Amino acid sequence: MVTKQQANENPKSHESGAKKEPRGIQSMEVGGRFLQLIADAGAPVTLAELGALSGIPTNQVFTYMVSLLRTGLVKRDPVTLRFEPGPLSLRMGLHALRMVPAVRNAMQPSNELATRVEQSVLLVAWGDRGPTVLQSIEPAVSLHAGVHVGTVMSLVHSTTGRVFAAHKKGPRLDELIASDIGSQTPDGERLTATQFEAILADIRKRGLARGEGLPIPGINSISAPVFDSNGEIVLVLTLFGVAGNFDVSWKGALANSLLETTRLLTEQNSRPTVSAV
Repeated sequence: MVTKQQANENPKSHESGAKKEPRGIQSMEVGGRFLQLIADAGAPVTLAELGALSGIPTNQVFTYMVSLLRTGLVKRDPVTLRFEPGPLSLRMGLHALRMVPAVRNAMQPSNELATRVEQSVLLVAWGDRGPTVLQSIEPAVSLHAGVHVGTVMSLVHSTTGRVFAAHKKGPRLDELIASDIGSQTPDGERLTATQFEAILADIRKRGLARGEGLPIPGINSISAPVFDSNGEIVLVLTLFGVAGNFDVSWKGALANSLLETTRLLTEQNSRPTVSAV
């Protein structure tokens, strides 16, 4: 039997096992739900579709969308009137990807690689829409290649995307490849599924992908993967530059320098993490 004095001396003895949830702002949680629905849709959605998915009347959905539009978390196409992630959502997503340890650890080596070989370097991770550029390092003279932070690379028509396609798995990947493979290459040709699978098999065999005039005419590129401790692809590093000044040889200096960096990063990701005691 616990006396009153004993209970006062041991406050935990009469606390309930369940902790009370901190109080939040319900309207923000509902707004977050709409953001989740927009993200999961995979394509721009209408006001009516958001209402149907959430079970909330469209007039109420609209008031939330007005606030989300003002913050930049959502944007609306002026023609179709469909909603999709806004600039602030994209910035937050890119920031979140950069905080992944494998990405953060690769940023300085990427800069060092660009300086060493005097060519442009892309650091690319897998985002909701596919291979997404997180860092773009260009030489003093800009190539005007149109590739910048946030650019989503083609899975079929870029060496970056092809490396991801060769090593990544999942139904989402298959859907993106299927929608991309029917489009034309920069030289006007179209790849068949059989041709593309042969390209991916070669990438797995060689450990990198190379492209001449891919994805941009006059620009050559070489890409290689970085893996985590489970052998899953987490990053792709891509070297690219003007065709006349960029050697795409499988065993050339550029390819060797790229592989040296990606293998070092993969080895780094495989080392056990030592926690402080």
